[in-house]
Amino acid sequence: AWNGTTKWYVVKDNITINDRITVTGDVHLILADGANLNAEKGIEVSDNNSLTIYAESAVGTGELTAKGGNYDAGIGSSRNKAGGTITITGGTVTASSGADGAGIGSGGDGNGGTIRITGGTVTATNSDHHGGVGIGGGVNGSVDMIEISGGEGKASSNNGASIFGRKITISGGVVNASSQ
Repeated sequence: AWNGTTKWYVVKDNITINDRITVTGDVHLILADGANLNAEKGIEVSDNNSLTIYAESAVGTGELTAKGGNYDAGIGSSRNKAGGTITITGGTVTASSGADGAGIGSGGDGNGGTIRITGGTVTATNSDHHGGVGIGGGVNGSVDMIEISGGEGKASSNNGASIFGRKITISGGVVNASSQ
């Protein structure tokens, strides 16, 4: 668990965490250049909690890979839970989910939350054929707001929307969205 009123964490090495990481409070994560965090069961960011991801430098070679299971977002809430706030300002972030979840956003049947992408290279996918989205709400759910104002992103889904939310604003960056 990453928790606290306001907590800062720095990934300096190549690290794998085999359990789902739970964010409580206001958590800030810095991806140091050359470091890689592999969150094997994803990162839980539910209602009233927030995660902000930064790169160490302008080049930002740090990486985060998060894989949610069925009904759980790669980065975001799990099944039936309201989402929190996820902000990505830099680094290389790759997030995926199994059936019915979002790569970044909410799990199946989960509602609420905010996603902001202002920089970095972001890839968010749902590769399962049951449904789910790249960025936004999982099956039967939705996020409140998605704002993309910078960075380079790719959102895709094999059986759902690539980007899905109640309010979506794209004002900058490069966005590649696809759905099958």
